Amino acid sequence: MLDNFVYSPRWWRIDVPSEVVLSKDGVGDLLRLLGEKKKQPFFILDTALKGQTRFKLLLERSGDALFLFDATTSEPRTSDVDSLVKSIQERTPDPDVIVGVGGGSVMDLAKAVGICLKNSKTAAEYQGWGFDMAPGVDVWVAPTLNGTGAELTPIAVLRGPEKKLGINTPLVAPKVAVIDPQLSNGVRKFNRFYTMMDCYYHHYEITRSKTSVKDAVLDAEDGLILCRRVLSRDLSRYDLEAAIDSARASILGGSSSTGGRVGASHAISYGLSNSGPTLSHSVAVTISMLGLAALYPDGGYDETLKYLETNAIPTPRARDYGIDASQVDKMTTTALGMDKLWQSHFGEGWEKTVTREFVRNIYEKIVAA
Repeated sequence: MLDNFVYSPRWWRIDVPSEVVLSKDGVGDLLRLLGEKKKQPFFILDTALKGQTRFKLLLERSGDALFLFDATTSEPRTSDVDSLVKSIQERTPDPDVIVGVGGGSVMDLAKAVGICLKNSKTAAEYQGWGFDMAPGVDVWVAPTLNGTGAELTPIAVLRGPEKKLGINTPLVAPKVAVIDPQLSNGVRKFNRFYTMMDCYYHHYEITRSKTSVKDAVLDAEDGLILCRRVLSRDLSRYDLEAAIDSARASILGGSSSTGGRVGASHAISYGLSNSGPTLSHSVAVTISMLGLAALYPDGGYDETLKYLETNAIPTPRARDYGIDASQVDKMTTTALGMDKLWQSHFGEGWEKTVTREFVRNIYEKIVAA
């Protein structure tokens, strides 16, 4: 089964800037490639990996060229990037590759650090699109959570002092992505489920986007098939077949996001997760979809309820994360700034529909649920 994955022909249509290494020994292959290319790495790892035998050799190899990021407390902040960039710049010798091993948060942190090491402004000043930036330090990644697509996307999503928004430039895409479905063996059910829900929403929205290119839609359609297959199972325990399907879907999420764009549920999710410090993106976008039945009458809302029930996951609510009516205005402002996502959903002239009142009404419904 694993050999079929490792030696399978390319299944994604959209070209991605990353070298994709399909592996059945992710840690070994990562270290081997670093050695062959005589790289001087700095590692950013998820703290959850410390107690897992599979990653022992990686932790030993990193030595003091290591930063452990606790993704359970918050997604990466611009301040995390700035402080880590300063710390790395004070090291001797300078690393020539940043290696991110973990879920989407760790990979996004690695991507942001890589680009900011070679650019003079703070991370917050690069949140958005269209900035004049120099190439950064190369970034290599190995996902330990399949479904985020962060191993391929040219986006590093960060919480900032005023907004949650990505550094969006082709320059942040990883140079190398080592994909081993076995690396997700230690992930708990909650993360496994919600990461695949996020993967599902990526594909679902791209297939309905007014701005996605044809091949991105085709990749997203293939990704939807895989996501539905995974989410229709009980994800309580690690299962290699499901992990392989998840890895395939995640790669398709990265490729389809390169030529396509998500839509309304992601626009709404940014306001939610920026207002709830402990609210992860994958849960936030699920809450968003549950509030957008009118915009997604063809499956997104109904399928979300079905997958929650299949996996005995309680329906998430904004109030579970301390979000209430007092934050509606702030969330509305954040969501209205997601021009490209609203255009993706509604097409040209989206501003006529997506008024402040329109967005505010969505958040009022969500916080009242």
